[in-house]
Amino acid sequence: MRDGSEERAGGGRPVVLYVAGAAFLFVIAVVVAGSFVRPDPLTFIPTPIAPQPPVDGFVVDTVTIDARDGSQWVHFDFDKRSAVDGPLAGWDLALNRYHVIVNGGTGYPGAGGAIAIGVPWEAVTEAPASGYATTERALEDGPATPGLERWYRYGFFSHLLEPKDETYVIRTAEGRYAKLRILSYYCPQATPGCMTLVYGYQADGSRRLTG
Repeated sequence: MRDGSEERAGGGRPVVLYVAGAAFLFVIAVVVAGSFVRPDPLTFIPTPIAPQPPVDGFVVDTVTIDARDGSQWVHFDFDKRSAVDGPLAGWDLALNRYHVIVNGGTGYPGAGGAIAIGVPWEAVTEAPASGYATTERALEDGPATPGLERWYRYGFFSHLLEPKDETYVIRTAEGRYAKLRILSYYCPQATPGCMTLVYGYQADGSRRLTG
């Protein structure tokens, strides 16, 4: 025999069931509402193509590469600190929308490689001596550089690509080194395809990644 301590409502159903049902509906409403709220991503204006004279030491810079045209790869050269007009001009990174690869691997002329460090950008003071991944497959066959191809998190509700809090060390086509962070994937008006990079490039050939 049950006593009267258990509250009941609506034909003997415990009140707790109604509370749980209401909480569930509230969570569903929040999730649905969140799917219609798109946050504003960090955006940057593309940097004009303007190759710079070579430097002798360590240089830090930020560049926004316009890779919106999915029909072609855009090439970036750390030594020139700029995007360059085509692969014949020499390049270290190639970008196509959200894809980023290095100039190294079978079928590529450079000695490039990439490695994810898992250390804050400011704390990376020396490039690793080994462990670099090179690019797999040719440009026309959907290439990828392991460690670089998953630089982002995908927002299920926002449908935006958010850069991971990750530092990459790049071995350039000439065998020099740079440290790299990806800041954003968006041009103004939240248009995708503008990759903004902050990097520190060591031009003297050493593995030292600090000024």
